[in-house]
Amino acid sequence: MKFRTFTFAASIAVLATTAVAHKGATGVLLERMNGMLAMGKATKAIAPMMRGLEDYDADRTTDYAAVLQTHSGDAMLALFPEGMNAAPSVAKDVIWTNWEDFSVLSSQLETYAMALGLAAQNGLGDAGASDGSMMDGDMADMMGGAVVEEKTLQTLASLSVSTLFAQSAQVCSACHTKFRAED
Repeated sequence: MKFRTFTFAASIAVLATTAVAHKGATGVLLERMNGMLAMGKATKAIAPMMRGLEDYDADRTTDYAAVLQTHSGDAMLALFPEGMNAAPSVAKDVIWTNWEDFSVLSSQLETYAMALGLAAQNGLGDAGASDGSMMDGDMADMMGGAVVEEKTLQTLASLSVSTLFAQSAQVCSACHTKFRAED
């Protein structure tokens, strides 16, 4: 019950923040900004659990993975039609000149989100060790393409939740570094 109350209160806060932060945004741009905000808020809300500062909850992890999955992959790409970059957007124009890299990152985020949802019941793993260094070269090679085979997804889903969380955070960070203008 406490979690549902917190979720409701957080939703109200998100709506209030969205109204101010996205002033002037409409249509696809507003939808895109709301999706990015949803992923950011979900990440901030679950980060203490992923760091071992809160008790692990598989249902919250599954919900978090669903938020990421909803706003990544083809769903994300659809929100970046060429020419849709007017203020208040913080997307860099390089998205459209380097669409392949942007597409790969979006696909990787979706894949990690799917794996995280599947791995939720595995437990956190090594809390605090989620610096992203646990991913070896072979796994990184498997993630290089936009199409993920079932075998790759199952391999990823066998990793700890903390590792998958770290990897999804690294994808977000890489995307923001390359494709998002500073506020």
